[in-house]
Amino acid sequence: MEEKILTAFCFTDIHNQQAMLDYPTTVRRSLIQAAALATEEFGLSDVAIVGGDNVSDYPHWNKSCALPKKNFLDLKAKMHACVASSTKDGKVLYVAGNNDMILGDIGTDENEPYNTTDFYDVMDGAFGELPDAEKLILTSREKPNELYWGAFHYVVGGIDFIGINIDPDTAFNSHEGYYSDETLVWVKNKLDEIDPDGHKCVFVVGHLSAIYYFNNGNLCETMANGNRELFYDIFRGHKNAFYLYGHVHGEDSCYKEHSSGAVLHLDGQNKPLGQNLHETDSRGKEYEYSFVHMGGLRPFGGKYFENDGLEGFGGGKEKKYFTCTATPRLAQFLVFEVYRDRVVFHVRNTGDYEGYHRDDKLLPYTVYFK
Repeated sequence: MEEKILTAFCFTDIHNQQAMLDYPTTVRRSLIQAAALATEEFGLSDVAIVGGDNVSDYPHWNKSCALPKKNFLDLKAKMHACVASSTKDGKVLYVAGNNDMILGDIGTDENEPYNTTDFYDVMDGAFGELPDAEKLILTSREKPNELYWGAFHYVVGGIDFIGINIDPDTAFNSHEGYYSDETLVWVKNKLDEIDPDGHKCVFVVGHLSAIYYFNNGNLCETMANGNRELFYDIFRGHKNAFYLYGHVHGEDSCYKEHSSGAVLHLDGQNKPLGQNLHETDSRGKEYEYSFVHMGGLRPFGGKYFENDGLEGFGGGKEKKYFTCTATPRLAQFLVFEVYRDRVVFHVRNTGDYEGYHRDDKLLPYTVYFK
């Protein structure tokens, strides 16, 4: 049997929110389920990826919040323990989501404003401290005492992973954060450096979506802010580069029967190749690079949740019940396996809701290296 090089689990858009972030914090149930289901089917992974929007809505989703730092640290420890338990040796990569950024914008009586995307210490602990040349350090005008990783590069089992993060100065008191030109140029230069011939398998991991299948059928462009042309230009000339993303999630961003809906191949004009919703592999397709949706572990509408939500303050002044803290009935995550000549992608469900079941085994989609 051919030996597998690497197995990765991808969990994104967890949205631990509202009463879940009251102290002591509560980890979203769909993340716990996803980690357990992935491990049960595929065994322990070589690396797990958390795609951002780990926290949100305390109480706001689109402007500055004051999440106490002790609450964040409590949630961070619990969430990391959950995800790390699905790996062989604790290797977890974290990228920042736009919702993550705003929750530490306002200080409390116990802490100054702080960086709510700081998972750098747990990554250093698992992978070893990164040399300066392998990470881009950014500062924030509003939080001058905090350092941010704009981008970073790790190698896991011989496979390259580049993380790309939202610039903190674009995300202060805003839901509209984006990748800065400085960060995009760093990522492009790093990708060119590690893949000079354009045929190496490289995974670029970020939170923000670009083109994806909305409502399981219609292609939708979602990158409204930042230098979109420069973003797409990163991948040109790297035929086996994969951009893994989140940001779009919930009932309008799920896939049935085939995992291929999570994968888009783009041509030399940065346009997706036709329909890829009911495919099994990439053979016969001519393209320049690929985008892959990591799924999402929180839906939106109330009917997509169980009735086991939490009561709490959620950053507000009155105690109440929060529907969206309940266990999602509809949520998805991504698993991929790397072999010498291909990557195999699997989309999986955590809940059960009208055509989506946790026992579903969506047909895999195989991308053969060029």
